[in-house]
Amino acid sequence: MDLNKIATCLKELGYQKLTEIQRKSLIELSKGDRSLVVVAPTGSGKTEAAVFPIMLKTASQSKRAITAIYVTPLRALNRDIERRLKRIGTCFELDVAVRHGDTPSSIRRSIAKSPPHILITTPETFNYIIINEEIRPYLGNLEYVIIDEYRDMLESKRGLLLLTVLYLLESYLNKSLVKVALTATLQEEDKALKLISPGSALPVVMLKDPSTRDLELRVMVPACRTEVCKKILTHVDDEALAARLEKIVEKALEEKSVIVFTNTRSLAESLSTLLRKQIEELGLELKLDVHHGSLSRSHREKVETCFREKKLNMLVSTSSLELGIDIGHVEYVMQYMSPRQAARLIQRVGRSRHRLGDVSRGLIITSSNILHLLEALVIARRARNGLLEREVIIPKPLDVLAYAIALYTLLHSDGVPLDKLYNEVKRHPLYSDLSFEEFNEIVDYLLYTRIVRVKGENNVIIPTRKTKLYVYKTSMIPATRDVHVVDAGSGGKVGVLDEEYVVTNLDPDSVIVLAGRPWRVVSYDERERKLYVEPAKTSAEEVIIPHWEGENIPVEFSVAQEVGEVVKYIKEHGDLPEDLRELLILEEPIDCLRHVRELGDSENIYIDHLEEYGLVVVNVYGGSKVNALIKDLVKYTLKTSYPYIKVQAYSTPYAVYIQLAGIHVPGPVKGPVHAVYEVIKNLKTYANRSLLERIAKDSSAYLWRIYQVAQRFGAISPDSTYVSRKLLEAFSDTIIGKEALKEVFFRDYDIDSFIELAERVAEGKVNVVLRRYSKLQEHHITLLRYIETPLIKEWPSLDTNSFLERLLNRRVSVICLRCGYHREARAREIVELNEFSCPKCGLATLTLVKGDASRELELVKKLRRGEKLTPEEQKLRKDLVERAILLYRYGDKAVLALSALGVGTQEAIRIINRVLSGADLVTELYECEKRFLRVKKYLKEKGGTVSD
Repeated sequence: MDLNKIATCLKELGYQKLTEIQRKSLIELSKGDRSLVVVAPTGSGKTEAAVFPIMLKTASQSKRAITAIYVTPLRALNRDIERRLKRIGTCFELDVAVRHGDTPSSIRRSIAKSPPHILITTPETFNYIIINEEIRPYLGNLEYVIIDEYRDMLESKRGLLLLTVLYLLESYLNKSLVKVALTATLQEEDKALKLISPGSALPVVMLKDPSTRDLELRVMVPACRTEVCKKILTHVDDEALAARLEKIVEKALEEKSVIVFTNTRSLAESLSTLLRKQIEELGLELKLDVHHGSLSRSHREKVETCFREKKLNMLVSTSSLELGIDIGHVEYVMQYMSPRQAARLIQRVGRSRHRLGDVSRGLIITSSNILHLLEALVIARRARNGLLEREVIIPKPLDVLAYAIALYTLLHSDGVPLDKLYNEVKRHPLYSDLSFEEFNEIVDYLLYTRIVRVKGENNVIIPTRKTKLYVYKTSMIPATRDVHVVDAGSGGKVGVLDEEYVVTNLDPDSVIVLAGRPWRVVSYDERERKLYVEPAKTSAEEVIIPHWEGENIPVEFSVAQEVGEVVKYIKEHGDLPEDLRELLILEEPIDCLRHVRELGDSENIYIDHLEEYGLVVVNVYGGSKVNALIKDLVKYTLKTSYPYIKVQAYSTPYAVYIQLAGIHVPGPVKGPVHAVYEVIKNLKTYANRSLLERIAKDSSAYLWRIYQVAQRFGAISPDSTYVSRKLLEAFSDTIIGKEALKEVFFRDYDIDSFIELAERVAEGKVNVVLRRYSKLQEHHITLLRYIETPLIKEWPSLDTNSFLERLLNRRVSVICLRCGYHREARAREIVELNEFSCPKCGLATLTLVKGDASRELELVKKLRRGEKLTPEEQKLRKDLVERAILLYRYGDKAVLALSALGVGTQEAIRIINRVLSGADLVTELYECEKRFLRVKKYLKEKGGTVSD
């Protein structure tokens, strides 16, 4: 091996000298008896810090196939890493290949026949590789495993599975592998070190890059002051939104290559659509596209290539571009609204000027809502000061272990004694608290589902014919299906929601926000996966508090508490603290004191009862997870104590909202409202495990987690399983429910912070104050506006023109009961005839049928032949005669009524009678269709008709 030749080759590739972290890594790995955790900022050369020494050692030895495996969490990262490693590999005369779920079968066969020295893959494909019978013989050569984006891996079940399988693989190979974990940030250092090399003879060394990348980070509240903004306002009915759009466009023109990050895919789509329209209207030379995980691979690759080749100036993206995908030079990063986490903000802004020693530049564009603004400022300050969120690592994940056991049996086809396997698993720090009973629960599940079987007196666990299918079909990444949201009035498509969100969170009359406006749920058809909605009409007596889609990025307790501390500071000093003022760019002054004067803060929880609205607002700075627990606690307590009251509860990081229906409380506050006060005042009494379990099991989050855990256990498949709330509830008392409950405690709740807050309330360090208001006050608007939705706004409850158009377009059949005349047409064509007797024989025997008319046509033929009718056919004949009378007497009213879903003959008679007494026909028919949509699924289940 010619070291000078290698050095020259690397210099030609642009590697003039080693960075500090690369030099340290080379020294440590050259010792050969240790694993590494490398923590270094974006752009510091972490990848090369792992690859250079491993390639050097591989090249200096026998260059055996699959000496190293490089695992990345994203396929897109695989493509990027492959390009880089192949270039570096040429210097060391090493082959590099990638294999993941999208790899063509021809390349897979090539890899199996002639494996590379270094294989790049994802956590999922890593599992398939080690059980591949053609590749398995080469696993004896494996010496090194590189784990990219280690922080993300620690927080995900797929990452925990990778660490578990690696541990069992070492046992199978009977040797310790050198592992190198790479991450930009890490807080739970002790846990991370233990998990990277559990039970290994190899020590683990943590390397931290002493060099840091400076952050040039500001927070801006744009104002609409220019002619350009006023022009945007002609297309966007929101001055604040227009100002934000103008600022994004302005920065993109100025900086030439920018990424705009959003927190959700739906926001990325809507924002990119709005920006495209404004760029087109303003005639600007800006090219943009959208990038998120739900888009096709081909689209994402095309977008990445176009940006790298400077054919695009701007990308609107979610977390899909947070990680190190190579998209070329990014000059500037904008975060649209609060990033909600400091670690996420550092990762995103770090994409700009992606070189060591360069200054990363970013801007958070937020609204003038004081809570949005303070949250963004606090997170920016924490990012600048390196105060990041701690990783949430779920202990003894049972779904992960079930999969790992099944996979392990495929390596040990002759079987493994259960007690030996249990003792081996227990040595892994992730499972150190795993009881033998819990281990047996997992085995019992695998036995019950015939994924494994146990034989002999030694209880040896062995694979079955289903084992490999289970390993290939089951994923730690829960899949989801789309539910189409349909306007019950017009039949038009409103948007798309995730199935598990709809099943676990929404009921009739729930309010959601889609396409920028609130909608009230009419019904959900699980089999068709359609959610029927209508515009949510509000009045002066109602406040809309909407659900929002899916898992938003949680705001930590510590962040929310800091926001509360800043609110307290503003109350005392009249303005922001100096260090936050330095971060803020205001295009128009904001009177902070006026906005926060009546808000609670870090030392005061305000409970406001808004009598006219039946609404209780608890202003508590608990963050997303603590407030989610308080929300579920209050809801559970009220449902238990006041079963006759309808309770709806919602939460944000700064407030819990409780809507009470079915009561009116005159005079002094009492009953349910006072019960809310007692719950908050005595939080500490609720901090016991058994009660918290009951609360969690009563929550929608629990069903959501069951949906995900059941997939990881292979119990349900979104591709084939009809998912309903009843199905999910059936898993509650199983091992699936047990793991789901744990996920609620770790993912959805923050028990430790809840106890901390409860103790501060009990000690009197946090005051709880109950206040009473008749009307919404400005501070209530501030709290509610955090949700970013219209609060009180008159929307028409029904677009009568759209609904009428839909009725007129329904396909119907007219049949003459006398001569057999038959015509299929749209209802519009029948109305336009303005003649409701038979056009063939002239008699008033023309009847109308919607949907399939074959049964009715057969009946008419029997009548004309003079054949005897069955009792069922006699009933049908009577119904058709009544329809003919309706059609002849009431003409177009009867056509419309009989064309509506859920309207049979008797219901049509009742509706027409109400219309003759002054009711509106279209409104009556719409209400009837709504009722039908709510019962349609039950008619299907019972085999009933769904066309009448």
